[in-house]
Amino acid sequence: MTTTPSVDSSAVTRAGVLIRTLDQGLWSLGFFVFNVTAGVSLTVSEFASLSVGAALGFIAVGISRAWGIYAPIVDAARIGVRPEESIDRWSSWRGTIAFATVVAVASFVWIGRGGEWGYAAAVAALAATMVISDLPRQVLIIRGRYSRAALLAAIYAVGAALAAAAVALGVDNTALLPIWFCTLLIVLAAGLVFCGTATSTSRSDSHFSIAWRITAEAVYLGFGSQIATLLLYLIQDDTATAGIRFAYSLVFAPAFVVIQSIQPLIFKQFATLSAQGTRAVLLVSVRWNIAVALGLGMCGLVGFTALSTVFSDIGPAAALPYVVPVGLAILSAQTFEVALMATRFFVGPVSTHRARLASVLVDVGSQSVAVFVGGAAGLVWTLIVLSGLRIAVSVAMLVVLPRRDRTETS
Repeated sequence: MTTTPSVDSSAVTRAGVLIRTLDQGLWSLGFFVFNVTAGVSLTVSEFASLSVGAALGFIAVGISRAWGIYAPIVDAARIGVRPEESIDRWSSWRGTIAFATVVAVASFVWIGRGGEWGYAAAVAALAATMVISDLPRQVLIIRGRYSRAALLAAIYAVGAALAAAAVALGVDNTALLPIWFCTLLIVLAAGLVFCGTATSTSRSDSHFSIAWRITAEAVYLGFGSQIATLLLYLIQDDTATAGIRFAYSLVFAPAFVVIQSIQPLIFKQFATLSAQGTRAVLLVSVRWNIAVALGLGMCGLVGFTALSTVFSDIGPAAALPYVVPVGLAILSAQTFEVALMATRFFVGPVSTHRARLASVLVDVGSQSVAVFVGGAAGLVWTLIVLSGLRIAVSVAMLVVLPRRDRTETS
């Protein structure tokens, strides 16, 4: 087994969070600028199509991380292997390439059905590249190579700045997608160099059982979290599709900087603390959920105020009707994710798998009915109700499930 050098946990505590926040801040800034540039330079129809490609890309990114990152960490924790030494690079890459291929085909067919096959191909290529370029950075994060991950994020932010400048200066209003695509390719190439050839061959007898269940959960979660965008696009409500995407990618983008930067570290901390029992893990879970709620609340308040006043006459103002439901949806999703992360180390994979599946079935079923019966307004009320239910279930999981026998099996 080839492994990377171990990372001192105290160093991660002192400096790792700061560098990870910088890393995610730059990455989120890049995505934020690309999205704002798209919202300004593209038509509503084009932005709606791009939103669908991005939504499918996010689903595939989540699936890829589940297969190549999170499943190996959970499996390794059960046999006493550190998270930094858990990732099998070959298995991770095979999964990522497969998922990227599927998302490219799906995006091409979904967007191209309206006849814009050239634009559909460009968005499909971008979505697939989003998936593939994400893996090296995630590997570096788990291995504790935060500075190198931050450098990849800096490249992404610079590419976004170039795209924004090209559009703002009128150099080329069609430059956005090519620059975005090329930036991701550069990030991918640099990431491959930074990751090197280090890998792991350690796995338990239940590795594949754990891996496919966690990956299946990511499929459920991905579609559950993006179903609103996909459904609104399906009924050809481009304004609502663009509005809900603006709410996710603009209003709550600052909160995502913190959530996405620290959550991988929380997962690693759960893996380490699991040996001490449920109490240590639950304390971290509660503190993290409170921090997420405060961050999302602040973003929602500032975003709503800005969109209803200063930016009321431009495209992003389409997000106004969706700030509250989207904020609640993000909060409930993050609370549920933390509950699953915490309980995963104390119960067999069947329990968390069923919880995820049940949640997504309710999500997809109720939102589908709401959209086709009540349109965007029906979706808004459904998101609010579902968020309250999911938060209640998450609290129940944190209180009840971790107290079950750790030896529960499938």
